[in-house]
Amino acid sequence: MSRGKVRILVVSSPPLSRLIKHLFEGRPDFEVTTARGGLKRLAPRIERFGPKLIVADVKPVGTNVLQTVRAVKRSSPLSKLILICPLSTFAGRARQCGADACLEPDELVRRLLPAAAMLSFGPAAAISKQTAR
Repeated sequence: MSRGKVRILVVSSPPLSRLIKHLFEGRPDFEVTTARGGLKRLAPRIERFGPKLIVADVKPVGTNVLQTVRAVKRSSPLSKLILICPLSTFAGRARQCGADACLEPDELVRRLLPAAAMLSFGPAAAISKQTAR
């Protein structure tokens, strides 16, 4: 069964966006684009790009993590949301509001690809994508 590319919208600072784009280079199942400008510019990007997965860093998106999660999920209810959270104390609350996964910045490189694969294709895909590297 053939499946199309998973579109990922990254909402982050330019340096972190470049890192995330680099992590997905050479991964034919994923197409990555970035958005800057916070929540006001996010909704039109979501409409235009139609992402299956949104990776958002809470710092550039806004200071209110819970409000940010709710706004992203309202703008794109079918998209999965991976939130990059600097504090683990926010992670539980962010998940209660609708974030599908939360990663701390120091675990981003190690865990983003498996999390994206799992949320996009299921747990078996996450294991095979991780071991294929």
